[in-house]
Amino acid sequence: MNPKAEAPNAATAKRAVGRPRHYDEATEREIIVDAAYTVLRDRGDKAMTISDILTSAGVSTRSFYRHFGSKDELLCAMYMRDAERAAERMVRRLARAADPRQAVEMWIDEILSYTQVGRKAERVNVLGSILVNRAEGADDVSARGRALLVTPLAEAIAAGAADGTFTSRNPEADADMVTAVVFNSAGLTWPRDLVTPSADARAAMHEFCLRALGAQPTG
Repeated sequence: MNPKAEAPNAATAKRAVGRPRHYDEATEREIIVDAAYTVLRDRGDKAMTISDILTSAGVSTRSFYRHFGSKDELLCAMYMRDAERAAERMVRRLARAADPRQAVEMWIDEILSYTQVGRKAERVNVLGSILVNRAEGADDVSARGRALLVTPLAEAIAAGAADGTFTSRNPEADADMVTAVVFNSAGLTWPRDLVTPSADARAAMHEFCLRALGAQPTG
């Protein structure tokens, strides 16, 4: 028997060294993020440590630093993950609108849904602490996350301006105005103090924003 045939090649030997990987890169990252969310919910970001996250996730320190350079980097990644998912959900919802007016109303209602009891509100409260406590990079992810949510609103306003539903001359600026009104009314600005508007308050918000965009009253 040729002894050379029995010797492992360099690549095989390299793979054999160290603890085997149980997850692919994407799955491992998601496991760390989900574990961090659980710890953040239970302890808050000031009390949360990387050790807590590793224990909850069941992964090694090396695994953590393969994906994130620091706790703050992880916190910001968590915030952006939720912001991206919220924006995707918003786009899907507005795609079902019959017209630009309804799209703006749907946008307002989706934002207000973040303040209601349930999973969305819990995540907003938990992840809001990342911004309130000023994790490094929080200002940047806050601006990026807000832009993701405002973009579909600006597109709806632009479509309304094009078909005569709205009189907007600057859809992006008007989208920022509507966002400021709705975020403030829902308590989604810093510091966070979530408010669930009543049905009357919600209707008044719709009326105010639509009137500001130049929409004609219905009925």
